[in-house]
Amino acid sequence: MGLKSLLPRFLKPTIHFIHVIEPRNQGDMLCYPYLYFKKYFKRYNCKIHSTKNIDFGSISTRDTVVLASGGCFECLDRFQDAINTLLDINDCVIGWGCGHNAHHDRPVHWHIDFSKFKLLGVRDYNYPGQKYVPCVSAMHPLLEMHQETVRPIGVIEHQDFPITEFPFDKTDHRRSMYDICRFIAESDGIITNTYHCAYWAQLMNKKVILYKPWSTKFDYFRHQPVVYSGNLAKDIEQAKTYPGFLKESRDINRVFFKEVKCIIERYKF
Repeated sequence: MGLKSLLPRFLKPTIHFIHVIEPRNQGDMLCYPYLYFKKYFKRYNCKIHSTKNIDFGSISTRDTVVLASGGCFECLDRFQDAINTLLDINDCVIGWGCGHNAHHDRPVHWHIDFSKFKLLGVRDYNYPGQKYVPCVSAMHPLLEMHQETVRPIGVIEHQDFPITEFPFDKTDHRRSMYDICRFIAESDGIITNTYHCAYWAQLMNKKVILYKPWSTKFDYFRHQPVVYSGNLAKDIEQAKTYPGFLKESRDINRVFFKEVKCIIERYKF
């Protein structure tokens, strides 16, 4: 047994996981890596912070920060400011599957120096100058669920942007992950205006129609959904499924985890 493994737990650096803690949004709740790589991370001191309330005083220069906060870039000035503060106080900040999320009606005024990240993977495919790492929620086992199809089309709405145009069965992203995945599995196609529900439906090999996208986060899917045109039958015909997308997304996250692991073990010990 090596000397490092004999160190008391309280002497080891802490890994700080930062994500939006919003129980009304399953995408926010399920997008941080500790959930899926717990077997490795639990050997360290770990602390979970909400992006809305980061305990900066608990983060030392010896620690590692893992920012996995969904669409946190360009979303709000207070998020921009918080991320800049993290990059100023710690030189080992890792961005894991974060996304660009400028709302069309809500500009931000602060900008992030992305070169300060120790390692950065963004969920946005082909985003200029940044490495693609899809949201780590792809690791969730419920995405493998299969159910008998009971509806041709299902609607999943964002709590802040109701979808009232269609006479189909409907749910929203406040439901449990089980309920959301079951709804997707029972549908041939999904109409949605939530990022994660569109992503999860594609991972589950369903056709996706994107309804009235309201942010830049919808511009960089690995497989761009068909945007609702007003002619649903035509949109459904044009939409595609991606049978290998779940495996691809998981494989990319496993490779990224190995990079993170190397940084933690080589850079901090």
